[in-house]
Amino acid sequence: MMTAERLLAGPRGRRLLLHVALTCDLDQEQSLARAVSDTSYAIAVTRGHAVSRFGWGDPGPERTMADVVAALGSLDLGPIGDAVVWEALSASVDSAMYWQEPDGDDLLAARPAVVEGLGPVAERVAALPTPLWWGGPAPVGDQWELQWDEAGAGPPRGTLAGWREEVLLEEERATVERAGSVQEMISGFWWSRPPHWLCSSTRLVDGVPVGMRLVEDALGWTRATATRLQVAAGARIYEVDSAAAWAGLCREFPLEVTAQRRHDWYRTTGREGRWVVPDWAAVAGSYDAVHLSVEGYLEAATTAIPVAGELASVIAGWDPDTTWWLTDAATPTGQSRRVVWDPDAGQAG
Repeated sequence: MMTAERLLAGPRGRRLLLHVALTCDLDQEQSLARAVSDTSYAIAVTRGHAVSRFGWGDPGPERTMADVVAALGSLDLGPIGDAVVWEALSASVDSAMYWQEPDGDDLLAARPAVVEGLGPVAERVAALPTPLWWGGPAPVGDQWELQWDEAGAGPPRGTLAGWREEVLLEEERATVERAGSVQEMISGFWWSRPPHWLCSSTRLVDGVPVGMRLVEDALGWTRATATRLQVAAGARIYEVDSAAAWAGLCREFPLEVTAQRRHDWYRTTGREGRWVVPDWAAVAGSYDAVHLSVEGYLEAATTAIPVAGELASVIAGWDPDTTWWLTDAATPTGQSRRVVWDPDAGQAG
């Protein structure tokens, strides 16, 4: 079960809670919204972010961190429905970034006093019905693959051996071409999920594939065909339900990507050091698929996860509840449905 402690443990969980708090504040004095606006902007500017005041609300008298904490302490949460939690979860996922520093809201939500102030919100959210499935394993009888209309035809399928060879070659190139300071504004491959041409799937919740609701760096796509997958009996699925589970996968199947990831992941996490991702070609020898639970995502995404010794990793570019299939253990059935998702209304058409 999702707990308040785990919701508060990582950037994505804290961002969800801040969004819930701000939603509750809309019908009240909006003192929290004004305080978060000023403080988030001030933190971003202090960190050297190139930000505009536009979007941070009216200047007014400048509020401080103390105002944020005070507003959280006096916030009347009232009833929190499923729609609010889904909206907050989607907003947290969409605001995840792995190619630049965390934004002002993420930095604000990580301050110890704010984390403490978000505690009552975390308790309320953890007790709701919606998070009950967030920590569960991939339901093998309820896996749906999406084909977005806007994406067009999918990419040609490659091989995991070929993928590994490409990663190794890129590491060689990056070792020579990106040997400068880790603080240089260099970007490249920043994701750690399996190759995008593999089959991926999520469950249905209220008739809508989770993969339509929870999308990192969303492009605004709304129309898709969802096809149910038949999962072979005895399929081996590795569950990434925590930072420790991801670290274990990286420890058992490490593939070093320091030269090609270090600039992006330094900006994301502030850590300078050696980086690894799972060697998906090797993982496929032991597991048919890997599933990232919502709980694991909220706790660990956009953080530096210690693996072993000098090695660390990042869960990056992997939407929560997505299962990536490394083998042919999941195949399409004849059962499909058209889904048009309206993110503003929070419902499917």
